[in-house]
Amino acid sequence: VADLHWGYAASHRARGNLLPVWGDDELAGRLESLLADYQPAEMLWLGDSLHALAGRAAAERFLARAGLPPTWVLAGNHDVRWPRAAEASLRRDGYFFHHGHAALTVPPDCVEIIGHHHPAVTWHDGAGGRLKLPALVEGPHRLILPAFSPWAGGTPWNALRRADETLWAI
Repeated sequence: VADLHWGYAASHRARGNLLPVWGDDELAGRLESLLADYQPAEMLWLGDSLHALAGRAAAERFLARAGLPPTWVLAGNHDVRWPRAAEASLRRDGYFFHHGHAALTVPPDCVEIIGHHHPAVTWHDGAGGRLKLPALVEGPHRLILPAFSPWAGGTPWNALRRADETLWAI
């Protein structure tokens, strides 16, 4: 998963923005549901796991729960002061995982898997109606995961899609 942004509401509330106290419990619930359904051998967070240091406590509480699979936490641009997110990338079985905020050299025999961009697909009906949904960008050389955070608005990716890529609305 990418771009969890634990502590999004807490960090805004600390600056005086009146957001509801919502988001971290929803993240935990969605992750628990995925873990129960798929029972993965391990979990990988692709960066921006925290929105700001205010999210550290919620993320650490989740990671301390019994029964979680081993979890890799890669560094994103929001995670710079979180020691747990020390590694920039992970290479495994023909895949090269990193957050995507910095240009890293992808090994030639690997598919790049990143987050960071919060891709979304948008549709317009020509009469003023619009629908925007998080999206997965899939191509032969890269996957861009949608933001897992319920707060992520999403970057319209329709015009940014490469010719060999498909946008999958989530």
